[in-house]
Amino acid sequence: MGMDEEKMQEQIFILQQLQAESEAVQRRIVELELVQAELDKTIESLEYFESLDGSVEALMNLGGGVFAYVDVKDSKKMLVDVGAGIIVEKQVDEAIETLKRKKEKVNENIAKLEQVLQQIVGQARRIQEELAKAQKESKE
Repeated sequence: MGMDEEKMQEQIFILQQLQAESEAVQRRIVELELVQAELDKTIESLEYFESLDGSVEALMNLGGGVFAYVDVKDSKKMLVDVGAGIIVEKQVDEAIETLKRKKEKVNENIAKLEQVLQQIVGQARRIQEELAKAQKESKE
Protein backbone atom coordinates (compact mmCIF):
# COMPACT_ATOMS: atom_id res chain seq x y z
CA MET A 1 0.00 0.00 0.00
CA GLY A 2 1.95 3.00 -1.31
CA MET A 3 1.25 6.72 -1.31
CA ASP A 4 -1.55 7.86 -3.61
CA GLU A 5 -1.07 10.56 -6.22
CA GLU A 6 -2.89 13.21 -4.18
CA LYS A 7 -0.82 12.52 -1.08
CA MET A 8 2.36 12.78 -3.17
CA GLN A 9 1.28 16.13 -4.61
CA GLU A 10 0.57 17.33 -1.08
CA GLN A 11 4.02 16.23 0.12
CA ILE A 12 5.70 17.93 -2.84
CA PHE A 13 3.82 21.13 -2.01
CA ILE A 14 4.93 20.94 1.65
CA LEU A 15 8.49 20.35 0.46
CA GLN A 16 8.38 23.54 -1.64
CA GLN A 17 7.03 25.47 1.35
CA LEU A 18 9.89 24.17 3.51
CA GLN A 19 12.39 25.14 0.83
CA ALA A 20 11.06 28.72 0.78
CA GLU A 21 11.06 28.84 4.58
CA SER A 22 14.64 27.62 4.82
CA GLU A 23 15.76 30.25 2.28
CA ALA A 24 14.05 32.99 4.30
CA VAL A 25 15.72 31.79 7.51
CA GLN A 26 19.13 31.65 5.78
CA ARG A 27 18.69 35.22 4.50
CA ARG A 28 17.85 36.38 8.03
CA ILE A 29 20.97 34.65 9.38
CA VAL A 30 23.13 36.44 6.78
CA GLU A 31 21.53 39.79 7.73
CA LEU A 32 22.28 39.18 11.41
CA GLU A 33 25.86 38.18 10.62
CA LEU A 34 26.28 41.55 8.84
CA VAL A 35 24.89 43.33 11.91
CA GLN A 36 27.38 41.37 14.00
CA ALA A 37 30.32 42.38 11.79
CA GLU A 38 29.24 46.02 12.04
CA LEU A 39 28.99 45.81 15.83
CA ASP A 40 32.47 44.27 15.93
CA LYS A 41 33.87 47.15 13.90
CA THR A 42 32.20 49.73 16.11
CA ILE A 43 33.38 48.04 19.31
CA GLU A 44 36.91 48.00 17.90
CA SER A 45 36.74 51.73 17.09
CA LEU A 46 35.40 52.52 20.55
CA GLU A 47 38.13 50.49 22.21
CA TYR A 48 40.62 52.52 20.19
CA PHE A 49 38.97 55.74 21.42
CA GLU A 50 39.11 54.49 24.98
CA SER A 51 42.85 53.93 24.72
CA LEU A 52 43.48 57.54 23.66
CA ASP A 53 44.50 60.43 25.85
CA GLY A 54 43.28 63.98 25.30
CA SER A 55 41.99 65.19 21.97
CA VAL A 56 42.24 63.20 18.80
CA GLU A 57 41.86 63.84 15.10
CA ALA A 58 39.20 61.65 13.62
CA LEU A 59 37.62 61.15 10.22
CA MET A 60 33.94 61.88 10.08
CA ASN A 61 31.81 60.36 7.35
CA LEU A 62 29.65 63.12 5.88
CA GLY A 63 27.94 60.71 3.50
CA GLY A 64 28.24 60.37 -0.25
CA GLY A 65 31.82 59.19 0.12
CA VAL A 66 32.92 62.50 1.66
CA PHE A 67 35.02 62.50 4.85
CA ALA A 68 36.20 65.37 7.00
CA TYR A 69 38.95 65.60 9.58
CA VAL A 70 37.52 66.67 12.91
CA ASP A 71 39.11 67.37 16.26
CA VAL A 72 37.52 65.24 18.94
CA LYS A 73 38.09 67.12 22.18
CA ASP A 74 36.39 64.66 24.49
CA SER A 75 36.89 61.20 23.11
CA LYS A 76 35.53 59.62 26.28
CA LYS A 77 31.88 60.52 25.68
CA MET A 78 29.78 59.02 22.92
CA LEU A 79 26.22 59.50 21.73
CA VAL A 80 24.59 56.11 21.45
CA ASP A 81 21.35 55.28 19.67
CA VAL A 82 19.59 53.01 22.15
CA GLY A 83 16.75 52.25 19.76
CA ALA A 84 13.51 53.94 18.69
CA GLY A 85 15.57 56.97 17.66
CA ILE A 86 16.56 57.74 21.25
CA ILE A 87 20.12 59.03 21.62
CA VAL A 88 21.85 59.00 24.98
CA GLU A 89 25.28 60.19 26.02
CA LYS A 90 27.45 57.43 27.41
CA GLN A 91 31.03 57.02 28.52
CA VAL A 92 33.04 55.04 25.99
CA ASP A 93 33.27 51.99 28.24
CA GLU A 94 29.47 52.06 28.77
CA ALA A 95 28.97 52.36 25.04
CA ILE A 96 31.21 49.32 24.52
CA GLU A 97 29.19 47.38 27.12
CA THR A 98 25.93 48.33 25.42
CA LEU A 99 27.22 47.13 22.05
CA LYS A 100 28.58 43.91 23.53
CA ARG A 101 25.13 43.19 24.99
CA LYS A 102 23.57 43.94 21.61
CA LYS A 103 26.05 41.52 20.05
CA GLU A 104 25.11 38.79 22.54
CA LYS A 105 21.44 39.22 21.61
CA VAL A 106 22.32 38.98 17.92
CA ASN A 107 24.33 35.83 18.68
CA GLU A 108 21.38 34.29 20.50
CA ASN A 109 19.10 35.08 17.58
CA ILE A 110 21.52 33.51 15.11
CA ALA A 111 21.70 30.36 17.26
CA LYS A 112 17.88 30.17 17.44
CA LEU A 113 17.55 30.61 13.69
CA GLU A 114 20.15 27.92 13.08
CA GLN A 115 18.07 25.53 15.21
CA VAL A 116 14.95 26.40 13.23
CA LEU A 117 16.90 25.76 10.04
CA GLN A 118 17.99 22.31 11.30
CA GLN A 119 14.35 21.44 12.01
CA ILE A 120 13.20 22.58 8.56
CA VAL A 121 16.00 20.66 6.86
CA GLY A 122 15.21 17.55 8.90
CA GLN A 123 11.52 17.76 8.02
CA ALA A 124 12.33 18.24 4.33
CA ARG A 125 14.67 15.25 4.38
CA ARG A 126 11.98 13.01 5.88
CA ILE A 127 9.48 14.03 3.19
CA GLN A 128 12.08 13.47 0.45
CA GLU A 129 12.75 9.98 1.79
CA GLU A 130 9.00 9.20 1.93
CA LEU A 131 8.55 10.42 -1.64
CA ALA A 132 11.53 8.43 -2.88
CA LYS A 133 10.16 5.31 -1.19
CA ALA A 134 6.68 5.90 -2.63
CA GLN A 135 8.09 6.34 -6.14
CA LYS A 136 10.10 3.16 -5.83
CA GLU A 137 7.01 1.27 -4.62
CA SER A 138 4.86 2.61 -7.45
CA LYS A 139 7.44 1.34 -9.95
CA GLU A 140 7.50 -2.16 -8.46
